[in-house]
Amino acid sequence: MKHIPYLCEDVQSFFNKVDEFSSQLAGMGEYSCVLVTIYANIHLKDKVPDLIQKVREVLPEAKIAGGTASAMITAGVINYYGISLTFSVFKEGQIEVFPVFWDDDKSKEIGVEILEKLTKVDNLAAVEMLTAGYAINTMPFFEEISKLPPEVVFFGGVVDDGTTPAGQGFVFTGDDVIHRGHVMVAFNGKSLNVHVGYGSGWKPLGKTMTVTRLDNYHTICEIDDVPVRTIYEKYLGITNWNDEFLSEAVAFPFSIIRNGAFLSRLPRRLDKDGSASYGADFVVGDMIRLCYGDPAVIIQEARNIQMEMIRFNPEGIFAVSCWARNIHLHKDVNQELEACRKGVPSTGIYASGEYMRTPGGDIYLNNMCLSIIGFREGGHEVISSNDESMQPIRLEHQNSVLSHMMHFVQAVSNELEESNRRLYDIAKIDFLTNLLNRGELESEMANSLYRCQLSGNSVSVMMLDIDNFKSINDTLGHDTGDEVLKSVADLIKQNIRSTDRAGRWGGDEFIIVFNNCNVDVAANVAERIRSKIMGLTSQFKVKNVTVSIGITAAAKDDTILSLFQRVDAAMYKSKNQGGKNCVTVI
Repeated sequence: MKHIPYLCEDVQSFFNKVDEFSSQLAGMGEYSCVLVTIYANIHLKDKVPDLIQKVREVLPEAKIAGGTASAMITAGVINYYGISLTFSVFKEGQIEVFPVFWDDDKSKEIGVEILEKLTKVDNLAAVEMLTAGYAINTMPFFEEISKLPPEVVFFGGVVDDGTTPAGQGFVFTGDDVIHRGHVMVAFNGKSLNVHVGYGSGWKPLGKTMTVTRLDNYHTICEIDDVPVRTIYEKYLGITNWNDEFLSEAVAFPFSIIRNGAFLSRLPRRLDKDGSASYGADFVVGDMIRLCYGDPAVIIQEARNIQMEMIRFNPEGIFAVSCWARNIHLHKDVNQELEACRKGVPSTGIYASGEYMRTPGGDIYLNNMCLSIIGFREGGHEVISSNDESMQPIRLEHQNSVLSHMMHFVQAVSNELEESNRRLYDIAKIDFLTNLLNRGELESEMANSLYRCQLSGNSVSVMMLDIDNFKSINDTLGHDTGDEVLKSVADLIKQNIRSTDRAGRWGGDEFIIVFNNCNVDVAANVAERIRSKIMGLTSQFKVKNVTVSIGITAAAKDDTILSLFQRVDAAMYKSKNQGGKNCVTVI
């Protein structure tokens, strides 16, 4: 593979580079495919048809993909003007480029169609998606596309969302211009190797909040039942609800967790009613936190990606970075692109949203992220990295002061988070047995019953009471009684699953909620626990330690009260009619 990037000052320069490359291509020997990637400054959008026509005339077999953009990356250098032109020549790999015209109401259907199209591509190695248009609802679309094999790399971004003063841009293929939708590029080949690295560097700050009202998937109206504007005023002291807000808030995106993935959300538009629109999606109920960006941490994460990329030894690099990183880092932004200048040809863009794929295969739209994607063909050796080749991080004065301040904020936030965690544990855990306390157990029972009635999955509940516990306290003392309670709690924990919930109901009574478990299985677990508790007799040198247990299954018409009354009745049946030390199922 050969990856050849150019930065063209104007249309004529672009024409000259196309002709120059055509001459070079004739001397390259055999090749299978040529991909031409074009990013044009938004102010040159009227010239794009001429650019495409030129490539078509000189390189009629080439595949074309690109879009308008506010900032480009060429050979590891940021450019704000002109045209980025890159030729990727593959020896064996193949490229397929196709448009995706968008309709939010058909997001899932489009995803099904594109998934089917991509799964028919043999030896698919990577998919690039370039997007134009703001607040596109890609969530149902990505639920389908995420079904691609997890080893397929997915990258790209929103190259133009129409929020710049120059107005709405577009993405394009050789034949189609799309103002709201995507251009997709499928890379395939047996010898094609692709490696991707993602970096953020933004860290959570302050308390966790909840999205309580949305206008659409990208626009938050309320957080914790107050206007989103109030959140910025209260926690950041930002009172300028105008264009100045964006420049002030760029360092403080929101973060959310999706299936274990840390994602950022950057404000993009503001409304007079106190709501704000963001560069990626939310759903009501999302748990969010403000984040901050420590320049040193951001650059270090970027360097970690770069060192992995150097070891991969690519022949060409595509890079996608968030435009807000450029604004936040100022002159120091060049340090995050060092690997793109270390002898490997690179091309890329600064985007309004970046696509990423988790190790589990989930695909998301993200903000504040840097993606570096390396390509190579054949069995090139992975090389050893030389960490000394990276210059020490040296921040300009403003960012250096900010970095120290952010370090302080992180330390204080960690201390506060640990204190809050301890308080939370105190509020929900029984201090003696380390099981859930009664209040938390009631909440867990309610949640399990709700899920059971919603999904139809089985839930069984067990109540356990220690027989003759008053006698143990009276004979051996309350200290020994406490040790018996802790030993019973330990045996309960050892014999239930991580998905089950166990708690101390009060005194010497315990309740266990078995999620996704029928009553017969729960009864078997109860018998095992009862038998093992009998073994405590010799440990505490008493006549016997036994328990009476009741079991019941949740019904569709149950309330928490009716469920509790039934399991309580089952337990008392064991104690009064069964002679204790037994299990009764009702």
